[in-house]
This record gives sequence, C-alpha cells and structure tokens, in this order.
Amino acid sequence: MVPRGDRTNSVIEPMLTDQWFVAMSQPAPEDSLHPGKSITQVALDVVADGRVKFVPENWTTTYNQWLEKIQDWCISRQLWWGHQIPAWHAPDGRIFVARSAEDAERQAREAGVDGPLTRDPDVLDTWFSSALVPFTDLGWPDKTPDLARYLPSGVLVTGFDIIFFWVARMIMMSMHHTGEVPFRTVYVHGLVCDMEGKKMSKSKGNTIDPVDLIDGIALDPLIAKRTAGLMNPKQADAIRKRTRKDYPDGIPAYGTDALRFTMAAYATLGRNINFDLKRCEGYRNFCNKLWNATRFVLMNVEGHDLGQPQPGDLSFADRWIIDGLQRLIDEVDAGFGQYRFDQVADRLYHFIWDEYCDWYVELAKVRLQTGDAAQQAAARRTLIHVLETLLRLIHPIMPFITEELWQKVSVAAGVRAEATPASISIQPWPIARDDLRDAAAAERMTALKSLTDAIRALRGEMGLAPGQRVPLLVQGFDAGLDELAPYLVALARLESVQGVDSLPDLGAPVQVVGATQLMLHVEIDVEAERIRLDKEIDRLEKEIAKASGKLSNASFVERAPAAVVEQEKARMAQFGETLERVRAQRQKL
Repeated sequence: MVPRGDRTNSVIEPMLTDQWFVAMSQPAPEDSLHPGKSITQVALDVVADGRVKFVPENWTTTYNQWLEKIQDWCISRQLWWGHQIPAWHAPDGRIFVARSAEDAERQAREAGVDGPLTRDPDVLDTWFSSALVPFTDLGWPDKTPDLARYLPSGVLVTGFDIIFFWVARMIMMSMHHTGEVPFRTVYVHGLVCDMEGKKMSKSKGNTIDPVDLIDGIALDPLIAKRTAGLMNPKQADAIRKRTRKDYPDGIPAYGTDALRFTMAAYATLGRNINFDLKRCEGYRNFCNKLWNATRFVLMNVEGHDLGQPQPGDLSFADRWIIDGLQRLIDEVDAGFGQYRFDQVADRLYHFIWDEYCDWYVELAKVRLQTGDAAQQAAARRTLIHVLETLLRLIHPIMPFITEELWQKVSVAAGVRAEATPASISIQPWPIARDDLRDAAAAERMTALKSLTDAIRALRGEMGLAPGQRVPLLVQGFDAGLDELAPYLVALARLESVQGVDSLPDLGAPVQVVGATQLMLHVEIDVEAERIRLDKEIDRLEKEIAKASGKLSNASFVERAPAAVVEQEKARMAQFGETLERVRAQRQKL
C-alpha cells in the first residue's frame, strides 16, 4: 500500500538518514558522577531506593518496565527549530563533538584536519531538551542560589502517557549532570477526555480550551476555533455539526475557581477523566453559595461586638460545627498527604454546603433572633471564625474567590486590622485542636437532624403547605427537648413543640425516630382523608399491576435494555413500599 499525505495526497517515501543516538546501557566513565553505571541503571536505582516515589505507586511498574527494556535513544530530529546537535563535520568526513564551535575547531586542528568545519543541521529531540529543564532553568552549570534551593523540587505533576517520554528522561539527565534527583515525588493524574471518554484531539474537533470555560464563548467563535488549522480540512463539516449539537448556545462562563474545583474533584487515581460541563456548573453554584453565605455572615457580624468568650455561651450547635471543623481539617490534611485531591474537594464541598451553610447558618439565625446578648455574640463569633478557617482550608483549590472574601472576613474576625494589608495565601494553615472536639454536641446534632427530617416527612405526607405552622407532639424523647425546640420550630416551620406521655388518637400519621414518636397536631376530616387514601391506594395498585405486567412479559424482559428492566423493577418496589405505608395509614382511620 502506497502511503499518501493527508493534505496533498502526494506519495510519501521513506528516506534513510544518519541519526544521533544516546547509548542507554553503556557504563559511565570513571571520571563521571556514577562510574561504571549506565544512566538507565542510575534512574532505576533512585526509584528502587525511594529517592523518587510515584503516586499512585503502581506507575512505578510502568517506569521500571520501560527502562529495563530500553533501546538506545534517537535524539536527532530534522526540523527547523530546536537545540542544534553539537557536532561538526570535517571535509574528510570525520566528526567532532564539542561544547562550542571553538572547541570543535581546536579538536580538528589537533587531529590534522585542514579546511572549514560544517555544523550538523539536525536538532535535538524535544524530549531531550525537555529533560534538561529541572536544572538548566535554575542556572546550571553555575552553582546558583536557585539551584541549591530548588533542586531537587518537591512534586512533579504529570500525565501517565509521558512517564517514559519525560519523567524518566528528566531523572536520567539530572542524575547524570548534577548527581541530584530532579524531584522527590511524581504525582500521576488521569488523561482528560471529552464527555464520551474519547481522547481530546485537534483533528477530532473535541478539544476544550480552559479559557473558554472560564470566560465563556459563543457558538460561532467556538466553531471557528475548532475548525481552524485542521490537519485534515475535510473533517471541518463534521466538527461543525458535532459542535452545534454539543454546545447549541456555546459555552457559558464558569469562572476560574469553578474550573479549578472541577479538576480537583476529577483528580481520582484512575487513568481517564470524562469531562462534563455539568460538573463545572455545579461548582460554579458552589462558589455562589460560599459568596452568599459570606454576605450573610458579614451582615450579621460587622458592627457588632463579638464579646469575650465565656464558658457556657456556646450552644450545642456552635460546639457541633467547631467539632466538625476539627475533623474536616484532619480529613483535608490526610487527603493532601495522600494526593487524593478528589477527596479533599468532596469533603470541603459537603462540609461547607451541607454542614455550614444548610444547617449551621440556619441554627445560628435562631440564636441571633431568640438568644440573649452573650448567646448572640457566641453565635457571631462562631459564624465568622469558622468561615475564616474554611476560606483558608479551601484556598489552595479556589484561590481567587477566597482571597476576595478573606479580605473582609479577616477584618471582621479580628485576624488583621483593616489598615494592615495581607493576603490569605501567606496565612498559617489551619491546625486541628483536640480541646475543641465535642462528641456530645455531635450526638446532639444527629438527634436534631433526625427529628427535623422526620417532621418534614410528616408535613409532606400530610400535604401541608410550606407556610402552614402546626404544633408538634413528641412522645418518648429523653431530657433536652426544650433545648432543641426553638431549632425544630424554625427548621420544620412549627407553631410549637410539646412533650406528651402518649400521643392522642387523631388518625394523623406518626413518625418514629429511635424511641421517640412524633405527630403533628392537625385536626383532620376523617371521611375526606379516607377518600383521599382510597384513591391513592387504587392508583398505586394500578401502577404495580402495570409494572408487574411488563416484568412478567418474557418478550419485554428479553428485548428491553437491561437498564430499562432494572428501572421497572425499582419502580415496582418503590410503589410497593409506598402502598404499604398508605394502607397502614388507612387502617388507622
């Protein structure tokens, strides 16, 4: 088969030329840094003895296998740019390798060469030049302060597909020329693919420019960008159609921090990352959540005296969020220590959104509205100090929004004076304190969450309007109901909370939480409720019969996709559970 070029359709013919190689298995001379050892063996040794570690560790095998089976390295390229091969040709064909043209001339004269020397036109392989980066960028061969301080560096972040192209070669070159490893840890991340798991490629037109995710881009400029400079212009029409289908409105602006957080959340230890814009959208919403929570805290803290903390001022909710913050610090430290950036992002996301914003801020509102001066000051102190710590914790992943917010939060928290300029980036890293841990408060909060969820379920089951406030009757709760009552009233939109020895027989639904029984004190029209429940029972029975008919049909089960069959089974099970509950409620009536 005759090979032809994509652009010109011209026949491509191979042409044999002389090439330059590095001998990978040849022992180094006695006057070198590692006499008697090949550069390959030295590179294997530094990983074997732990001077360089791979994360995840399994990539060590890929590194070792390539070096153990290595062939001599062709380092010459026939290109117009690059570092030119340091070799000069004499008229009689002899070659002189030297550090400079003057050195080559000297060697030639000593060898009796008469006539001008011509430098080899080839340039060095890109990976050869790249392999020099760890030390040449620091001023080598001079002994500069930068070289002393930054070689070896801490962590190299790279993709698995260039472990042998680049990582191994940097290690070989650094050890050969300086005797130092270029870095102590190699963190290997997955390959970012498109939403279908295909490798991003200019020729496929499925690449995503990070700047377009940050700033946004309209459809027409996006198409123009994806179809410019294609290796095969014939693919332009297909790329245009695909882009219009995938991005009918172009790409919205998500901002830098949302994109950074997305990539941190994607940083699992797997090989591939399927990029989805919906993740960016979700983390942009998270940025907005943090921004709005900060606005609320500042509105309630600025201009108020936070007072001096006194024993007993903190509520169990204050102690709970402070306890959770200590555990969060431990978990974030562990995640960074293990290079599990995905776990760091996940834990920060859920703590800030779920624990701090959705629960604690709502509980703090209750204290600010109903507490005395000391209790209000304690809530304000907790709100601002926990927030300030959270901004420092999440700063490595979201540096821009945290810097912006911290400038005001730090002043309100008393961390710095407004007239004293400072950046969050140089603040101390949070350290967990054992004296702030409080298991009892965490247990109390678990009880409050369970009760709140149960009451909300009751409201939904009874079809109560969101704004309708009704009394709650509680049977069997241990001591401390009075402490939880104000929070339950606010969180579950209640009129009041009352402990009783036994629940009245109102025919209303009951929720059970451990040994506690809950009922909303709502007078109901028993006959109307019977009619409503009978209709619901009839509807559920019909749905179950419909799903059962499908699943008993062998043709449906065999021909339908497995996911559809499983979905139908799940629907049937869900209808069955609901029917059981409704029948029990009907029985009570």
